[in-house]
Amino acid sequence: MALPVAVDRANWPSDASLDEEAVSALHTAHHPQPRRILGCHRLAHSDESGSDLYVFRIWHQALERDWEAENKQVKLQLLLEEESTPIPLLRRCAWLYEAVVRLPADWLPPDDGAGGAPVGGVLHLPRYYVVAPSEEGEQILHDCFGYVGFLLAEVEIEQLQQGNFPTIADALGCHCVVAGGVCGLRFATWAPRAQFVSVVGGWNDWDGRAAPMARRHRAEGGGFSGLWEIFVPFGPEMSDVPFGSTYGFKIHTLAGQDIVKMDPFAQEFEKPSDLHKSPVFNASVVSACDDNYQPEPFEWGDEAWMLAREERGRLNTVLLQPMAIYEVHLPSWRRGAEGELLSYRDLTQPLIDHVKALNFNWVELMALAHHPFLGSWGYQVSGYYSCCSLMGSPDDLKHLINELHKAGIGVVMDFVPAHFCKDACSFGDFDGTPTYEYEDPREGEQRQWGTKIFNFRKNEVRSFLVGSALFWAERYHVDGFRCDAVSAMIYRNFGKADGDWIRNEHGGDSNLEAVSLLRELNKSMKQFWPGVIMIAEESTAWEGVTTLRNVSSGLGFDLKWDLGWMNDTLIYLEEPAWNRPSNHSKLTFRSQYMQNERFVSPLSHDEVANMKGSLVEKMGRKDGLGFYDKLRLLCAYYGYQATAPGRPLLFMGQEFAQGREWNCYQSLDWHEGEEELRKGVCVWLADLMGVYQHHRPLHMGDDYPQTRQYPVGSNSFEWVENNAGACVLAFCRHWKGEIPVMAIFNFGSQYHHGYTIGSPYWGGWQVLLNSDDRRYGGRGGGPGNSSMLWTGKARPDCSDSLTLDLPSNSCLVLLAPEKFQDCKATRPPVGMKGTADTLCADIEYCLGDIGF
Repeated sequence: MALPVAVDRANWPSDASLDEEAVSALHTAHHPQPRRILGCHRLAHSDESGSDLYVFRIWHQALERDWEAENKQVKLQLLLEEESTPIPLLRRCAWLYEAVVRLPADWLPPDDGAGGAPVGGVLHLPRYYVVAPSEEGEQILHDCFGYVGFLLAEVEIEQLQQGNFPTIADALGCHCVVAGGVCGLRFATWAPRAQFVSVVGGWNDWDGRAAPMARRHRAEGGGFSGLWEIFVPFGPEMSDVPFGSTYGFKIHTLAGQDIVKMDPFAQEFEKPSDLHKSPVFNASVVSACDDNYQPEPFEWGDEAWMLAREERGRLNTVLLQPMAIYEVHLPSWRRGAEGELLSYRDLTQPLIDHVKALNFNWVELMALAHHPFLGSWGYQVSGYYSCCSLMGSPDDLKHLINELHKAGIGVVMDFVPAHFCKDACSFGDFDGTPTYEYEDPREGEQRQWGTKIFNFRKNEVRSFLVGSALFWAERYHVDGFRCDAVSAMIYRNFGKADGDWIRNEHGGDSNLEAVSLLRELNKSMKQFWPGVIMIAEESTAWEGVTTLRNVSSGLGFDLKWDLGWMNDTLIYLEEPAWNRPSNHSKLTFRSQYMQNERFVSPLSHDEVANMKGSLVEKMGRKDGLGFYDKLRLLCAYYGYQATAPGRPLLFMGQEFAQGREWNCYQSLDWHEGEEELRKGVCVWLADLMGVYQHHRPLHMGDDYPQTRQYPVGSNSFEWVENNAGACVLAFCRHWKGEIPVMAIFNFGSQYHHGYTIGSPYWGGWQVLLNSDDRRYGGRGGGPGNSSMLWTGKARPDCSDSLTLDLPSNSCLVLLAPEKFQDCKATRPPVGMKGTADTLCADIEYCLGDIGF
């Protein structure tokens, strides 16, 4: 008897056709195990000829019509070594057609145990397809329930559940793959308490019946893993896959409700229609830019940059490089003529040109991860694996970063591991219950920000967060991460009143699981992407933010934002000139702790928004200082930021002293930058950052300000002058055998003629910069740029001194004599009593510092 043989409907076994209960469950998308009943299944061994009966149950949205009524037939085409005649399928009901066929006993391969699935999963390919009528004649349908097997390997599930899944982005979410010559989409999501989950999208009219997902159980009776998976086939060509189509997950909850949620692992999202409020739903998008799956991934051209970065990482010299950081919120940096948003590609060249003209060598990009509400500034994230859709595709952002790297500019992104968007368009209560967040609102909500707090106890959530940062480092070549709101993570009572928070198991206020997560994040980044810089925005005095040494408080970051310095100095500069002497310690207090951590010195977006005013507004605000003097004081402030220990960071618009505070909904006031006085501020900043980068003492000793530098034996940072009454400060920066640099500041309104400053070296000092130079819009007071100053008579506290004019609200940067090693003063100045004078080992960075 030749096989296959279709069995007449009258001779079907009693269990061949689905019963009404199963059909009803399928039509409500509430069947607990759709794979067990749909597709191809062996029914019974019927005789001694070595053949079996097989039932084919085809469930497909395209089979909703009653084709038989139109004398058109739905047929099953079996894929055999020899061509076979199509077998008629009989309509059981809308969507469901069936056939019973006699086939060889080995037609179906044996079932695999879950433990045998390799990384990337294994699917047994269906040996059939369906031919159905269509308006054009006939269409070929591929049955998603014919692909039997596992999309996730046992080792992948184990990594997820252990909290260490570096390649989680390749396993969960939506990815285009080819299985048996058929292109389709594989979906996987984590919804541990969902009753049923379906993939819904534009291609299936958001109908939950079309693609019910299967529960993924652990091997050998290990139980439900919390994961759901399905492969949805489309056709033999990539063009058959609905790239760009919106999708989501329809979830039936424990409470009996049906909800549709976005994909937490989506790599693209639809553009929100209203920039001023969160949408009710923000659909995920099938991405054509998934580099690890697409046939032609984005072509990077930054290999030289990436190799150099990795080498610095392996040699632990990353932090010896200069970091002049320009902080940018791309949606409001520059807009089109009608106020419209520009794309990542549109902004690429203008941004590069501007950053290079100002001599910054890093940018920190706010709001890169997808967020449905522009007004959150990117700090209420919903898409941790997707760039912001408002400005283009993932490949568009890759283009921007690629070109920045080719121009020698590093990229830091704002990363938000503390909390996430609580609106319905995000993944809060993902499976109908708290999933990614803590269950108790005292732990799970940050009410002052209106956000959800991640549940750092759950290993799946830890995998999600660490995997997200690794994803951005791999797919987008991001060079650094500024982790937002670290204080809110590590303190359980951050921003909370008594009774609104829960103590840890030891009765303390620290969040121990958040601390361990941050340590793991930083350690993983150094393991997989050496050279990537991790930065903490941490606003308290927590000890060990920038260490992974064996101390319980160590977090393992490379750098920390020095928010205390920012607040202190701005308070000082807002004071009227007559009151600054009494606040002088706010300028110098940092020297008491600057050696405790490794710092960024930020003048960030936080200080120029929310009714705080712009930086230029703050200068002498309590004194009613005139605009011109505000500009001069601002220039002196920038000089202090760039020459003191710590990497300078400046928010966009402040380079030309924008008058109004920042508004995320409109472009910077670029026309102000064309004003003559403001142009001077830009030129000053560019020259300042150029000097900062070129002269190694200004950046290489940042992290060891109290470490002696040989051959001269001076500290990396040393006070030279500290005159509170005159509002004058001076310090000298050293790095090994490099020529030292001295910075002198007059933050007062008085012009000091013939001011004498003690000098640590005798001989000729070159004036590198004077902020009062006419080149910078100044009055031309004091020594001009490139002029020479010579030491003269002794002061009571030192053997050598410099006498010079110090203009009001000014900064001077001087270069020591070329042969300074032979010119050391016999009695160097001591500008501040109590300055630490610690003899430390002459080291750069030790491996122990980063946990290895």
